[in-house]
Amino acid sequence: MRKSLLKVGVLVVLLLSLPSAVLAEAGQERGSLQVTGSAIVTGAPDVAYITLGVETRDVSADKAAQENADRMARVFAALSALGLSEKELTTSGYNIYSSTQVQNRGMQDEEYITTYHVHNRINVTTKDLTSVGQIIDAAVKAGANQVQGVSFDLEDKQAMQLEALKNAIKQGMAKAEVMAEAAGITLGGLAEMNENYSSYAPMVSAMAFRADSAAGTTINPDDVQVTATVNLSFWF
Repeated sequence: MRKSLLKVGVLVVLLLSLPSAVLAEAGQERGSLQVTGSAIVTGAPDVAYITLGVETRDVSADKAAQENADRMARVFAALSALGLSEKELTTSGYNIYSSTQVQNRGMQDEEYITTYHVHNRINVTTKDLTSVGQIIDAAVKAGANQVQGVSFDLEDKQAMQLEALKNAIKQGMAKAEVMAEAAGITLGGLAEMNENYSSYAPMVSAMAFRADSAAGTTINPDDVQVTATVNLSFWF
């Protein structure tokens, strides 16, 4: 028994004393191959988000605020008349600020005039994409003087995300197989994998609107894009 313990102890000492290169060769250290797969899936949007605004100004803060409230009430009434519900119409911001200008009457006589600005913003959500132009025109005619933009999106992008992810994995696997074949190696298996999503929702700039046109505002949205990227690590 004592001799056996001595033999084991000698073997451990001999292994520890071997060079690291020899130990690595004995353990057959594996190589790794990293690839990135990506895919884009597009789909037609099914919801539109419209941001409108009413801006008023006056040397009297009360008058500016009252005019703004009157205009916004008319805008809400006009949009409600189109069939939009309270849930689809929400106020997203309200603020008042002042600016002062100096008017010169002479070399020594100056007059300071303070103007009060009132901003009120409203968000409109609609699933009827054909009515976006009509909503903008109705709001402008009722008193809105700012169209800050329209964005189109999909309420539920999960199916597109999963499809993009599946395609991204397929592309990554194909790239790994091609690289392995070209390098003369055989892939042993998948060691690690992670994912990343991104999406693109088309946005219409405020500069694109012609709400005062006699023909009315026409908007044709682009497709929504969902991009999936996967990082794959294989061993060989």
